[in-house]
Amino acid sequence: MADRLRQLRARADLSREMLARMAGISASGLAKIEYGITDPAWGTVLRLAQALGVSVEAFADAEPSKEKKGK
Repeated sequence: MADRLRQLRARADLSREMLARMAGISASGLAKIEYGITDPAWGTVLRLAQALGVSVEAFADAEPSKEKKGK
């Protein structure tokens, strides 16, 4: 979730503060999610997806990292 959230935020060209405001959460709370410190509640996942203009399934469609590819 953390890596994919950062990817989607970057793709949307949003700062952490902008996405947090759009999703109705704090920037520090969003940072904790992006760093994998906390797992978001389902309602937060829904608000993040809506703010990013994606379905919640987009968080599961993680692109394989270079490490997972063996490179």
